[in-house]
Amino acid sequence: MNFTKLKHILCFFVFQFSFHFCYHSDKPSQQYLSLLGANSLNRKITIVGDSLAQWSNGFGLKQKLPSEFTVTDLSVAGYSTEDWLQNKNRLNEIPTQIWILELGTNDAMVYGTSGFETRTRSLIDFLQNSQNSIVYLTLIPRTNMSSIRETIRTNNETLRHIKSQKQNVETIDVESVFESYQGNVPLYPVSDPIHPNQVGYEIMGELYRKKILGI
Repeated sequence: MNFTKLKHILCFFVFQFSFHFCYHSDKPSQQYLSLLGANSLNRKITIVGDSLAQWSNGFGLKQKLPSEFTVTDLSVAGYSTEDWLQNKNRLNEIPTQIWILELGTNDAMVYGTSGFETRTRSLIDFLQNSQNSIVYLTLIPRTNMSSIRETIRTNNETLRHIKSQKQNVETIDVESVFESYQGNVPLYPVSDPIHPNQVGYEIMGELYRKKILGI
């Protein structure tokens, strides 16, 4: 085999390998790709939430994500966006590349729709000004409590609007998944219309996991 032919064969295999390695039909999200520029051995995620995150142990993300991710759950039962704004200095203490905001149930019960957009924008601005990071806004489930379902729906629309206007902000649409759920097992226990059961928490955890990994 002459040298020229051998060179062509080698180039062909290099091209095929490079194409296979670089191309994937399910492209990772832009946010996940941006993380690759950070320390690949330690990607930090912080959950800022309420009882849904706290009572589910951060939606199991410490177990669901690969070992290079460090997950910190700062969630406090009963907290709203206003409570976190009043305690925002706590959020400066942990270096973070992805913030997960899981808030809104308590806002709906205490404030309705009043001031929700302003408080959420203020919280996002604080997080993004203090650190170069991505913010994931959770479109929370509407719950089985009829008195706040419409309020939550409206506030979730507000979150979609915020996402469309701000850079490095994404949404996790738990609302749509819960509303379209047709499984045999209900997502809420009979005794608690606010907090999902383990099936509901598992759905939420998987949505976060797939978003973070870009799958």
